[in-house]
Amino acid sequence: MNDNRIILCRCEDVTLRDFRQAYAEGFTELESLKRYTGLGTGFCQGKGCLSEAVLELAVLRDADPAGIRLTNIRPPAEPLTFAQLAGLDIPEHPAQADTGEDQS
Repeated sequence: MNDNRIILCRCEDVTLRDFRQAYAEGFTELESLKRYTGLGTGFCQGKGCLSEAVLELAVLRDADPAGIRLTNIRPPAEPLTFAQLAGLDIPEHPAQADTGEDQS
C-alpha cells in the first residue's frame, strides 16, 4: 500500500511517508520527529497517533517499542482554577488607560 495515503496523525495531517522521510533526514528521536512533522501537536495532543508513531519508529530502528523514549510533556507550571483566573488583577492596556485629560 502507498505510504503517502496512510495518515499517521489525523489532527496535523502527517502521513506515514512524511514520518519516514523525516526519519531518513536525520530526525531519529520521537521528540524531534514531533517537532519536525507536527505529529502529536494537534487537537488530540497525540492520543490518537503517538502509540502508532512509536510502533513505526521501532520498526525503522529495528528495536523494541518499549525502548522508544516518549515525547516531552509540558504541563502548566502551576495549574489555576477558573475562579483564580477570574480574580486576577490585570492592568489596563496603555491605550485604554485614562490619560487624566478631560474628554468632554
